Amino acid sequence: MYSLSQLMKSVRNPENVSTAIRNSVRKYSPHDVGVQGSYRTGNIGDRALGEIFTKTLKKNGRRAYLFDKNVEYSNAPNRILGGGGVLHDWYGTDHLQKRLNYVTSGERSFIIGVGAPGFHSEEARNLISETLPNVDLITVRDQRAKDNIQAVCDIEITVTACPVFLYDDPEAEVTDKTGVNFRPYFDEKEDMSDEILKNYFGYEDLHKATERYIANAQNICDQIENPVFIPFHSRDEEFARKHLDIPIFEHKFSVEKTLNRVSRMERMVTTRYHSLIFAAICGKPVLTLAYEPKVAAIADRLDVPAYKPHKEVPFEFTSVSNVSSIQNSAHQNLELLFEYLE
Repeated sequence: MYSLSQLMKSVRNPENVSTAIRNSVRKYSPHDVGVQGSYRTGNIGDRALGEIFTKTLKKNGRRAYLFDKNVEYSNAPNRILGGGGVLHDWYGTDHLQKRLNYVTSGERSFIIGVGAPGFHSEEARNLISETLPNVDLITVRDQRAKDNIQAVCDIEITVTACPVFLYDDPEAEVTDKTGVNFRPYFDEKEDMSDEILKNYFGYEDLHKATERYIANAQNICDQIENPVFIPFHSRDEEFARKHLDIPIFEHKFSVEKTLNRVSRMERMVTTRYHSLIFAAICGKPVLTLAYEPKVAAIADRLDVPAYKPHKEVPFEFTSVSNVSSIQNSAHQNLELLFEYLE
């Protein structure tokens, strides 16, 4: 057992306590909305999603709790699978099954603002077709996600936008720097089969694609003015320190700090999905590398070109468009959700 003071400390600052104490807090902390997703992976974009859900739910008078794993401790009648590219079977179907089990085990279930990269196995397709008709509301962040789901399950789905678009530009003082973000390369994913990587990412020769990607990253940093690297994950920083000879910000697992860093830049080279979204929020001209289809999809909505990171990349920055309309679409995620929660 844990003392009351330990549990209260956990409630105030759950990131700094043991898993055992945190689970006790989850079990005994009342919450009427449980939100499940990949919020504690070290990825700034995922953290931003978690913060948006908790902030907006609290503003709406709801008691929300974020879950990544250990969802068995949730007692919420309302269950949300919230944001991120969570509907896939890249790591097998067990991962997908646990997510769907959680969201459908409450009184009301919602899948909000998610991506659906696709379903490789027949088992995953059957799981989707059997489970999603039982979900009260499904919104997805792009048309491709809707198409991938409806290819195996003919249900009603609303295309919105990533909830991270609900952040505002902090309007920091702009410098003459060019922000740069590269994620690690393609053949690092030892937990994903080559077949899935090739089908989804579109790289026939993963080793050669990796080599060309690194060379492109180095060449871009050599060509652009005053580059500074902005990591969106600790692995981004590791990649930069290994391969790039430019100033590098230390990775901080903080949405506010990362968004402020982007806001201070004059322009942005973006590779990660949420580095492009942060740049768009801050109105920065971008040079976008689409390492996977979700990046190309949001670049298309922003009316900017996106280049394959292992192909020839021109050194041209393009101003983003349509940000207000995309933010309106992002708001629709919560508007539709709150209609059910009233």
